[in-house]
Amino acid sequence: MAAIILVAIPIGLWSGLSDPLFLRPFMADWSVPWAQAFAAGLAVALIVIPLAWVLISGVLDLFAFFLVQNALLILGYFFLRITAWRLDNVAPDILRAGPLVIWINTAGFATLFVVMAATYFSGALRQVRLQPLHAPPEEYDVRVKWFLRFAGLAITCILAMPMARTGTIPLLAENAALARAANMESDLQRALYNLGAGLMPFVAAGLTVLCARKPLRLLGVDGLLAAMLVLVQLLSGNRFPLAIASFVALTLLTMELRSPRILTIAAFAACMLFFTGLSGFTGLLRQDRDQLSEGNPVVNSLQAAFTGDNLIDVRDAAWVLSQWDFDPLMGRTYLGGLAAMLPSGIFPQKKEWHLGLTGIRIVGWDDQNHFGLRITFFGESFLNFGLAGVLTLGTVLGMLFGTLLRAVHQVSKKRPPCLHYNLKLVVLMQMCMPLANTSDAFTLWAMCGFLALQWFAVDLTLSAPASQIPFPSNATSRT
Repeated sequence: MAAIILVAIPIGLWSGLSDPLFLRPFMADWSVPWAQAFAAGLAVALIVIPLAWVLISGVLDLFAFFLVQNALLILGYFFLRITAWRLDNVAPDILRAGPLVIWINTAGFATLFVVMAATYFSGALRQVRLQPLHAPPEEYDVRVKWFLRFAGLAITCILAMPMARTGTIPLLAENAALARAANMESDLQRALYNLGAGLMPFVAAGLTVLCARKPLRLLGVDGLLAAMLVLVQLLSGNRFPLAIASFVALTLLTMELRSPRILTIAAFAACMLFFTGLSGFTGLLRQDRDQLSEGNPVVNSLQAAFTGDNLIDVRDAAWVLSQWDFDPLMGRTYLGGLAAMLPSGIFPQKKEWHLGLTGIRIVGWDDQNHFGLRITFFGESFLNFGLAGVLTLGTVLGMLFGTLLRAVHQVSKKRPPCLHYNLKLVVLMQMCMPLANTSDAFTLWAMCGFLALQWFAVDLTLSAPASQIPFPSNATSRT
């Protein structure tokens, strides 16, 4: 993959595809027929294609959730006339840039799907198999159980620390956004909170699986820790990790609990509906609580998800591109992502090169009082390297997701399941996401550290046997 990137950069520069001006002619009126058709077709593809492989395999995965989530974001294009006019003076510019945003994402996801399918089926034709475990799954999971318990306690304390320090609970505050910003004023506190929010989904999901194996654990330490993690994360005002936690939990559960495919699809649909409704509900809770008491709160929440500041990535991307001078950033935000784990005092350029804050500066807002803008999945690659960046990112992620998706489908057939192995696989899949949005690069480094600690606490403590032990096919033990 590094070779692909090294080859793609000179080819992009030589061919002119790295110049964003190459696609500027695609800026048009919002209602142009091709843009509406592309938006509708892309949204349908992002729902139907992952549903197809989930239905065939009977297993949910983070990538399927991620694609359907992006389908919801793309549907935001059809609400652009509403969301754009919340920014009165630049609304016409946003509407003209909307078709370009759709074109970029259509090209990127098309490349991703083609490369992912080629990678997946190439592995199947070559009969590539996973390496067997070094010990029975039960031995791994005894250790991972204690690792998750200690991690759950530490992360709960980390997430609660800003609220304890300021005495403010963002979700219950009159102005949740300001309260959350106040809690994040300290650089150290912000770094610790981001660390906890990045790891909370995996720890909470792992504890949920332990409870599913032995339901009485819901009344014990595991159930209490999982509930505390969810509650503290919700009260902190950052709802996205909760969505990731639900996606991870369902992925892990379907990897080890075989159920009718119709139930798997129903759970998938219910989870995405919940994600959409939660986005709108928490948005109303933070900004317009009166709407929750007017009419049907469920309908109001779903409507607010698309017309408020929730599923707003297409609007924000169009806003940024409409105010941009089309001078490519040439990898600046990716360098900022690589340095995301360094304190600002050591690397002051970190905030200057941060993707979300770069978008804020492009539209002329104050980058000191805003968390940043989200500019769709392929927006960052376009800002940096034009169409060449979009096609390269689609290729790289297609190879990564094709490989990991095949691994998920293979390991889900192993019995008894190994939570330790499954959790590592799901973390690896989530680690690919920041490649498309380096605003979340800090979570990538957090997950790297989490995997290192998991290896140290689980793999390293197992005595190496003389030979590897494959998954037994008829064992039924649970840890």
